[in-house]
Amino acid sequence: MDIGAMSMEISLARVQQSAGISVAKKAMASQEVAADGLLKMAEAAAPKQVPVDGIGQIVDVRA
Repeated sequence: MDIGAMSMEISLARVQQSAGISVAKKAMASQEVAADGLLKMAEAAAPKQVPVDGIGQIVDVRA
């Protein structure tokens, strides 16, 4: 393999890696917004039942 082809492959790999990282960051941001919305919905559904410092301690797992 010549140096030019190897350089292009390395460049392509860097671009693919950057694109993958960008997609992962967008997915994380989207999940953060969704989680924030769920927390707000839980607070609105049961105000004063979810302690401010103990979010996540009260979970009803019964069907």
